[in-house]
Amino acid sequence: MAEMNAVSRFFVNTLKARANTRLYRWLQEHLALPAGAACLEIGGGNGNMAARIVDGLSPARYVATDLDPRQIEAARQFLAERYPQGLPPRLELRAADMLALPFPDASFDAVFAFAAIHHASPSHHDPSNVPRALAEIDRVLRPGGTLAYQEFLHKDRIRAWLEGRGYRVRARANGWRVETVVASKPA
Repeated sequence: MAEMNAVSRFFVNTLKARANTRLYRWLQEHLALPAGAACLEIGGGNGNMAARIVDGLSPARYVATDLDPRQIEAARQFLAERYPQGLPPRLELRAADMLALPFPDASFDAVFAFAAIHHASPSHHDPSNVPRALAEIDRVLRPGGTLAYQEFLHKDRIRAWLEGRGYRVRARANGWRVETVVASKPA
């Protein structure tokens, strides 16, 4: 997975806030976290969704990751404005590659990946690393856990991979070129 180019960074850091408002409302309707939930976000961008989920869904632990260190810095800056007294103790920012997540097996109750899975390969249109990324997500997700993702590329391939491993799609929304899914890992 490569660092984002300047256009992608601009989109994620500036334009995606309005779309995140709709996405977060949809998640509130279709996702309930268990008490004491530990959550992981792949490709956390500027921290906008992390803040929404931490504030609104109240997980006990939320780790927002991104491969690009510039995005981790953008998230620190965004979150410093949102939380002037300092980050909530349950919110952590870490650099991490979705193809080799630095977490033990079955360590998260929920994994979030919003327009991130297609970044697994060097080219957005190359799906070759998507199965590896999904396998890593599956590895760190607890049995019975939830994967919530939004994608505009490789949608059928992602869904087929999940269904082939017994994941159950609990909610799905299709918008203009975008698919949002909440799926449960088999217990």
